[in-house]
Amino acid sequence: MKPYETYSVHDFLTDDLFLTWVKHDEPEARQFWLSFMEQHPHRRSELLFAKDIAETLHRRPRPLSDAQVQREVSQIMRLADRAEATGLGQPLYRRVLRYPALLAASVLLVGLGVWSGWQWQRALHILENDPIATSSPGKGQAGWVSQTNGTSQPVSLTLPDGSRVLLQPNSQARYQKAFSQTHREVWLTGDAMFAVVYDPARPFLVRNGSLVTRVLGTRFRVHAPANGPRVTVSVLSGKVSVYDQRDLTSARRQQSRQLPGVILTANQQVVYDPERISYQKELVPKPTLIRPDVPPETFDFQDTPVSVVFERLQKNYGVTIQYDAALLRPCTLTASLAGVPLHDQLGLICASIGATYQIVDTQIVISGRGCL
Repeated sequence: MKPYETYSVHDFLTDDLFLTWVKHDEPEARQFWLSFMEQHPHRRSELLFAKDIAETLHRRPRPLSDAQVQREVSQIMRLADRAEATGLGQPLYRRVLRYPALLAASVLLVGLGVWSGWQWQRALHILENDPIATSSPGKGQAGWVSQTNGTSQPVSLTLPDGSRVLLQPNSQARYQKAFSQTHREVWLTGDAMFAVVYDPARPFLVRNGSLVTRVLGTRFRVHAPANGPRVTVSVLSGKVSVYDQRDLTSARRQQSRQLPGVILTANQQVVYDPERISYQKELVPKPTLIRPDVPPETFDFQDTPVSVVFERLQKNYGVTIQYDAALLRPCTLTASLAGVPLHDQLGLICASIGATYQIVDTQIVISGRGCL
């Protein structure tokens, strides 16, 4: 028997039995690790953190070879060591497991590409290397490519780093023929969806006027009409930072440590008003599953407590649902919600338990009298 009780996060990530559990969910391996956590609760945090990292690696859009996995794991460990060395105190995986928001950010460091999420309070320091652009590159500027979609259908573009852009009709994207060693930059007019290749050394910047959407690797959409007064940035998966370059410049001059703009996660969007430099953060109109491969039986409920139903929706859509757990404790649900849009799911649940729901910012609030 291997000395699993002494394993570090790195040890778990390189163990065959552990990877069998995460990648294939084989019953024997799953039972072994569930029993292990019960018998060794002091190793639970390291184990779960390793599991989150391994699952994210496994879900990469492009399959990784074993050698690539090992390189990414080694990079994660080096970054974690650096985080501890810079004065964060307790090990990074203990910090993120204590705070759910930081856990989500840490899981996204591979594949979804926001390693900087582990320290958002110091993100302004990280942003100091972002270039400050005072104007959009000219159409004829050397080294830049200009793509305009004058058709009635979306056009797919592949950027120099392999990232993909789905450029909508009447939209234009401008980008360098070869991205620099420090950042990747796209100027957008119109509407486009991005699927960004993860590259922690080169942040990906989408610019529209002074508004900047900054990521390392994720899927998001920017809607910036040429003559429209507002810009909408919505996130399909991962996490992005959206800020006005003027705010960032002002913060640097004032030596402020506060991150300008807003942070968005999956199924969230921000509507930005450039005249007022205001951000309205909200849920996207049609939230989608964070993982499209969730099996249908996940949403089959048989006399299930609604608290369990709400927790499952929160997990699979990445949304926050507020409700009175004590008041709704007697309420149960028997229904199949597979394939039903989130808002319709909420309507069916509320109709079943005599409740209502409303959207407040990025949260769903359930109100009801409870069940007898």
